Amino acid sequence: MNISIRQIKKYILLSLASILILFVFILMIPFILGADYLEVKSDAKPSEAIILLSSSQERMEKAVELYEEGWGEKIILTNSKEQWTSVKKATELGVPEDDLISEPHASSTFENALFSKEIVERRNIKSAIVVTSDYHSRRTRMTFDDIFNHQIELSYSFASSFFTPGDGLSKKEEYTAFSEYVKLFGYWPRLLFV
Repeated sequence: MNISIRQIKKYILLSLASILILFVFILMIPFILGADYLEVKSDAKPSEAIILLSSSQERMEKAVELYEEGWGEKIILTNSKEQWTSVKKATELGVPEDDLISEPHASSTFENALFSKEIVERRNIKSAIVVTSDYHSRRTRMTFDDIFNHQIELSYSFASSFFTPGDGLSKKEEYTAFSEYVKLFGYWPRLLFV
């Protein structure tokens, strides 16, 4: 089978064109779906535990509010070395230390899910509410649902933040939306191999 130089060039050009079209399509998705796509609705239901993803005061306050209202018996603090998910901060807000489970190693949403799954399996927890920010909700749900693979009952509660795409995007909101889309695209293939 002889393949000519001309045929090789044709295959290379077709491959490059296909890659370019795919790249343009990926770039267009955020504009087609918009910033609103990043937010999903909360569906929290009473559970054994609350899994708090690190990052902000609003997330911590949401987790404590759920705990105080009896939605969960324990709070798992992911990346508990960070200020807003520390045992110290949670106890200052009134949560007894006995009801806190510290996970100090996670440094991403992916690791939040992996490490909290290890905790719930080790403690035989059957249900949990995952708490994060509204703009982070789609990636969080996608990641946790995939990693937990329906082995425990997960529900979600999202803390309100500065992110209000319905009234137009500020520079900070534009950056956040762009960042979330980039991370979504990065997580999809990563989750295929979990």
